[in-house]
Amino acid sequence: MDVRLRALGAWVAASIVKSDEPLHPSTFAPVSDDASFRRYFRCTAVSKPMVFMDAPPDKEPLGQFLSVTEQLRNAAQPVPEIFAFDETLGFLALSDFGDEKLFDVLSVGSAKPQDLLPHLLLQLNALARVESELPDYSKAMLTAELELFPEWYLQRLLNIQLDDSFWSVWRPLCAFLIESAVRQPQVFVHRDFHSRNIMMRPKARLGLLDYQDAVVGPLTYDLVSLLKDCYWRFDRELVVSQVAAYFDVWRAHPNLRGMDRLGFLSAFDLMGLQRHLKCAGIFARLSLRDGKARYLDDIPLVMDYIFEVCSEQDECSEFFQWLKEYVEPLIKAAPG
Repeated sequence: MDVRLRALGAWVAASIVKSDEPLHPSTFAPVSDDASFRRYFRCTAVSKPMVFMDAPPDKEPLGQFLSVTEQLRNAAQPVPEIFAFDETLGFLALSDFGDEKLFDVLSVGSAKPQDLLPHLLLQLNALARVESELPDYSKAMLTAELELFPEWYLQRLLNIQLDDSFWSVWRPLCAFLIESAVRQPQVFVHRDFHSRNIMMRPKARLGLLDYQDAVVGPLTYDLVSLLKDCYWRFDRELVVSQVAAYFDVWRAHPNLRGMDRLGFLSAFDLMGLQRHLKCAGIFARLSLRDGKARYLDDIPLVMDYIFEVCSEQDECSEFFQWLKEYVEPLIKAAPG
């Protein structure tokens, strides 16, 4: 028995349908699968288009989602309208952005990336300029994210026993990546601005999802999430041109004084290295801890990004050699 789905049926009946009779679980259909413990449903018993979120309060409290939604709506950003919620129960009703994600558009080839990306960068630029009350993407947070890579990917997934040959190159690398990140302009960061969270709505409108972990952090973070997407690979030449265009918009910022396009591209790639090291760890954890083995399919692209940046950046050369000696043979030996 799905206890929470039955409870959601009672809540929707009382809050939306205005009925004392709980809605049967069979009237709810899953909308999408989420990496978190949140679940989303549509309900055939509700006439108005909306999506219902089930967020177990002990695992996915709604407070941050509600706060960030309000801040983004006040800034006229394309986020869902909230019709009803109950923080104690962990239920929420919000407007329905449909089913077509950016990933779907790219997959079927219904639009060319070179036509889509400038439009997406305009949205990203507007998002970065949102004035908000959010926690900082602190050095401690960046460090904790990086530590997911050795713990979950190297040790638990690949069963590598880490010794000083790893830690002696890992610690300087982390310090270098974090310093690069905190030197950038600090702006609103969605933190998951990628093809599976960007909805393509009618009349060329966008819709943003999964922003509850937003912070104030490095300018290139969301740019990396989009252009070096963990689920979709854009042509490198196109990526470089879009990074240059984004730099031109922000080049007057005091934190970018003295930096040129090439320097900004390097900062972008280093931010990507931090993010992809984190993502490799998260995908491994989703499989090993949460039983979501499908995320293992997303690791090869992430590791490709990691190897590429490490091969090109002088400060990453020792870590690159460690990866080639200890990780690359395991990747090549893996089935498929």
